[in-house]
Amino acid sequence: TQAIGAEQLQEFTKILEEYKAGKVQTERRILASENWWKLRNSIEEQKDSKAAGADGFKAVSGWLHNVIVSKHADAMKAYPEPNILAREQGDKGEALMLSAIIPCVLEQNKFESTYDDAMWQKMKTGTGVYKVVWDKNKLNGLGDISIECANLLNLYWEPGKTDIQKSRYFFHT
Repeated sequence: TQAIGAEQLQEFTKILEEYKAGKVQTERRILASENWWKLRNSIEEQKDSKAAGADGFKAVSGWLHNVIVSKHADAMKAYPEPNILAREQGDKGEALMLSAIIPCVLEQNKFESTYDDAMWQKMKTGTGVYKVVWDKNKLNGLGDISIECANLLNLYWEPGKTDIQKSRYFFHT
């Protein structure tokens, strides 16, 4: 692989700007959800919408907040455990090995905390994203897998794609 030059950088910057423009509505929805979560309902109610009128909707309680807290508690109670199964008879040894390795990787990455963050994000905005990367600085420079919760506002993919795996490019800024 060759280093990216100035021309490629300009091309990727242009693509990123297109992706950003296509995600504006999603970002508005995420920020509006965050405002509702923080009980800043009046900010959202004052925006131009069908509900905002003389007899428009006005939130008078923290009901939604309580629902989200309850759902988050349910999600944490149902914290998943890795269950590695063999796809076929010849995979039994590999499945057994992964059943021993993956819980250690999750424990070393404090995955329960990451899961907690992702569940808060999911309850408030409708989805959560995990970032699994190779961290070359872990283990005194030996490197290891790192698992973190990614901020949805920092992710960009091809507009119109509901499956980011099908996006030509994917940016994490």
